[in-house]
Amino acid sequence: MQRLLTGLDWILDRVTLFVLAVLLLVVGAQIFARYVLNHSLFWSEELARYLFVYLVFFGSAIVLRRNGHIQVGFFVERLPRGLQQAVALLVDLLLLGFVGIVLMQSARLALMVWTVPTAALLIPWTLVYLGIVLGMAAMVLTMLGVLWRHVTGRPEGARPW
Repeated sequence: MQRLLTGLDWILDRVTLFVLAVLLLVVGAQIFARYVLNHSLFWSEELARYLFVYLVFFGSAIVLRRNGHIQVGFFVERLPRGLQQAVALLVDLLLLGFVGIVLMQSARLALMVWTVPTAALLIPWTLVYLGIVLGMAAMVLTMLGVLWRHVTGRPEGARPW
């Protein structure tokens, strides 16, 4: 499990960085074309929007993996240690359930719109929704790793991968 998550980290970090670089290039090209050449790239706004979808969901998976989402632990911190661990397990199970439902529904949606083209790029909407599917799949794998830590009794704290 650890090797799978380490490989996922490596791929996710590089793909996210690549998507960000392409997004910046597309937006930069649009700005240059509009204000310097007085010409609009009709496809750039749509492509930037779709790349942003990928960036949001891949970035969310990275932040989840690094345990960086905002948490309010005011009440949980006042509980006894054993109860804190039980609450952490419950929260992780609920999060896995939520992420799993979003994964299934986004995959279902992606399959439904395979034949529907986007407005400017004329690519199937499935390619847009694939960013949600892949991001949620990475989050499911991350949460399975976190639950594995609960089962094996590894110490609490930042996710190990």
